[in-house]
Amino acid sequence: MSLSNAQRERIAARALERGIHLTKEHWHILELSYNYYSQHETLCTLRTLIKLSGWEKKKIYKLFPGNPIGEISKITGLPMPKEC
Repeated sequence: MSLSNAQRERIAARALERGIHLTKEHWHILELSYNYYSQHETLCTLRTLIKLSGWEKKKIYKLFPGNPIGEISKITGLPMPKEC
């Protein structure tokens, strides 16, 4: 599933409100999150996101400081996973 232009604009606006300037790496993580959500009807956990991206936890925390899954949820509007 690919994000529509309208979705991208809403996400970018929410990210800016939270002080995050989205880069290509941010969009990669956001796309992974949307794809996971479309298949499982829940946002993936951090552990799953690390597996899907192949990136270290430190890199994901650098992109989305504090609580990466919480930030992704707030930026995308997708619900938090039940495990959080």
